This record gives sequence, C-alpha cells and structure tokens, in this order.
Amino acid sequence: MRRCAFLLLSALLAATPLAGQSTVTGIRDLAFGIVIRGVQTTVAPADPVKSGRFYVRHRLNRQVRIQFTLPTQLARVGGGGNLPITFPNNSGIAQGTAGNSVPLTFNPNVAQTFNLVTSADFFVNLGGRVSPAANQATGNYRGTVTLTVTFF
Repeated sequence: MRRCAFLLLSALLAATPLAGQSTVTGIRDLAFGIVIRGVQTTVAPADPVKSGRFYVRHRLNRQVRIQFTLPTQLARVGGGGNLPITFPNNSGIAQGTAGNSVPLTFNPNVAQTFNLVTSADFFVNLGGRVSPAANQATGNYRGTVTLTVTFF
C-alpha cells in the first residue's frame, strides 16, 4: 500500500520511478485561486490548471484501489479561521493514458477500484467546492488531501 499526501496550495516533488514499478505521484495541487466572500467557488476535476492531479502506475491487467481522505475545512494560514470545503459526487475523474482510454467520473468520497485494461498508468484529477461565509477572513487557506492506493 502506498500513500501520497497532497497539500492544497503547496507543491510536492517525487523521484522518478524504475521501469515497471508501481508508483503514485502528486502532480498538481487543488487550487481555488482568489475566492470572494459569501460566494461559493467550484473547481471542476477536468480543470487543466486548478484541479488536483495524481499519476498512478501499476501493471496492465491488474487492479488498483484508490481512496481519498478529504478535509471538511481548510485552515487559514497564520490562524484565525476555517473555510468549509466539500467534494461533490462528481469531483473525481480517472483516465488512462492509452489513446482509447475514456475518462471516468467518480465520487471521491467513496473508494474506487479500477481494472487496468488499456494502459498501465492513469491520471486521477480532483475538484472541489469552497463555501466562504459573508464575513470570511481574508488570507490563504490550506488543507491536506491523502490518496491511499492499493495495488493488487
């Protein structure tokens, strides 16, 4: 079992894996950018810039189970408040790298098992929604998303 911690609004670096090795790599953080007080903001999992992104590699014709541990609030950097965050049922997308791979939308709140049929590797994108209060404190907010991957 591998775990890949993913910090919202901060970068992760990963070593290059050996050929054929099962790996999980954090590629991009989920980033909402500037959010307006009292206005709900959503990042779609297909957003090419703001969605969180992971790369998973295993062996062809095997299964991979992914499970997220998702925050319910983001903490204000420096203290002084929290920002509610949710991950609606369609906030996850998985897609293999083969030309005939079709994107699969899924609920990131529930563990998913994928059969690697067309490619040995795939990307997992994560979107989400923040709901700032009308009196939300300005500043940067951060939270941790953990992706647990089980290789079969």
